[in-house]
Amino acid sequence: MKILIEFLCEENIKNVSPFLYGKYDRVYFIGFEEDSGNGRRAEVLDTIISGKFGAQTVFLTVPDKTLSGAYRLLYEIIGGANEYVIDLTGGHELFSAASGILAGTCDKKNVSISFYDISNGEEHIQYPELCDNKPARRLSADEIISLSGGAVISSSKTAADIRDNAGLRTEISRMWDTVKGCTADWNRFCSMPNRRDGSHVMKKLTRSDDRKTCERLIPLLRKRGIIKNDRIYVDDKCKTYLEYDLCPRAKTIEMYEKSGTALELYSCLAAVECGAFTDAASGVLIDLDGLITKRKGDPRNEIDLTAVYKNRLVLCSCKCTKPTKEYLYEILTMAEQYGGKFAVPVLICSEPAFDPVKERAKEMGVILIDNVLNTSLKNLKSVFLDHFPI
Repeated sequence: MKILIEFLCEENIKNVSPFLYGKYDRVYFIGFEEDSGNGRRAEVLDTIISGKFGAQTVFLTVPDKTLSGAYRLLYEIIGGANEYVIDLTGGHELFSAASGILAGTCDKKNVSISFYDISNGEEHIQYPELCDNKPARRLSADEIISLSGGAVISSSKTAADIRDNAGLRTEISRMWDTVKGCTADWNRFCSMPNRRDGSHVMKKLTRSDDRKTCERLIPLLRKRGIIKNDRIYVDDKCKTYLEYDLCPRAKTIEMYEKSGTALELYSCLAAVECGAFTDAASGVLIDLDGLITKRKGDPRNEIDLTAVYKNRLVLCSCKCTKPTKEYLYEILTMAEQYGGKFAVPVLICSEPAFDPVKERAKEMGVILIDNVLNTSLKNLKSVFLDHFPI
């Protein structure tokens, strides 16, 4: 039997990382009694490890927060003919010290000690000999989000959707090329009250300049083969309407109803094709506490683009406008909430950023990708690779 000894810490990605490098039959999670009390974390870990990796979880506490207490519990666990791996990645430093003493005084050949570099995706074996390993398994974005107690309810498009559908790729590129030069009009157009029956769409023009917006935008949409049979008319109650039909090629309906979807899917397309990420999806709806409580009242958020880089969650917010400091704070908060401190926040904006926003992004550790309206798909892939090298 192969047994993992894990020192319980707040970052669940640390507690789960060893399972990406090897298979274990049982894991002992060890913590000090005065630091325990987070039953929810234990429930999340048990759900993930037993469900995804098929290992038994056992939670143990050390009554006294001392080096001798930590060493004593380690010594009691290790015994018999089992193979033991001690993980030093998380937990209190007293456990690391106790592991060092155990390695120095114990001649058992069935014990090894490892450390996992989460940022670089590597296992560093410390004892009995130095050795580095790459992970044998990759986490999906859904699995990483579940480590924070969240659950992915749905996604608009996944990496598989894009890879397997050449028509979708063409549709994404055509739509972004159409609206990228008129994002203000497109934002206004999508905010107009909308009613759709199949491919037939009717919009109510309620603001004084709605008609001018439509008159600027409609010829472009018609020319690019996105709509047809369009007309603006006034009914018998003096209400102004626009009606049109979406062309048969328009299969991704949300791309024609939500102003930001074209940029989301364009960014997702670049992320999928650049080769840096092992998982990617757009329009990801997340239930924060859904993994445990499964209550309808739990808070929900939609993330424009999620991806996985070296088993780290990448969360992207896509905005068809100039970057602002408020947008930086928004995506940073989301990343910390759903991916922990190892998550990577990214803000992707259609227009160029002002220098103060660029500086603030660096200070906050948010990757800022701006001026996408002037960035070709090939160059956007290169930008992703600059930040996430293969």
